[in-house]
Amino acid sequence: MSHHVRLASLVGVALLGAAGTAFAQSAPGGASPPPERIGWEFGAGLYGGEINCENQDGEFCNGVTEAGGIDLHVNYFFKPTLGLYFDVFPMVHKENDWTFTHNVVTAGLKWRPAPIFTFTGGIGSAQAKLSYNRILGIEAKSDAVPAILLAAAVEVLRGKTFALDLQARVGVGFYDEDDDNDGQADIVGRNVGFGAAMTWF
Repeated sequence: MSHHVRLASLVGVALLGAAGTAFAQSAPGGASPPPERIGWEFGAGLYGGEINCENQDGEFCNGVTEAGGIDLHVNYFFKPTLGLYFDVFPMVHKENDWTFTHNVVTAGLKWRPAPIFTFTGGIGSAQAKLSYNRILGIEAKSDAVPAILLAAAVEVLRGKTFALDLQARVGVGFYDEDDDNDGQADIVGRNVGFGAAMTWF
């Protein structure tokens, strides 16, 4: 079993456990729910997962590459259940002297239907970079292309000024033109990450 599949399984178990805790807290006699979060939030996350790429022509970049990454995010909740966000989500794969980075930068909406659950959706841009570090630094970058981000998180720890949540997220960059006129980009690059994020509010 691959590392990212094992990590996804662990995250899934943690999500189920946190959901059970939330249900117990909402039941009569359970602990009181956490206070509402409104206003500015700042944070960062650490993720394991993969960068994968799909080419409809089948000639380039098909496959999956294990990767690690981070996110840096700024949120503003104008009411407890709805807010805006800005997020930077790079993932990196290193092999020998080669480093491949796929960065997805988006802004959009965060929806918090319950105090411990948050769903994210937004649009922005993506860029791929390949660098070779032996002797002379050689670097090649793609153009910035349209991108989307989708994420789901469950809060597992709350302090007075911070929260820790487990998160699954996918950032997708739409590369190359739709040469076959099927309504989809011919090359699609994806960041798939499972991890944890700390947010201060």
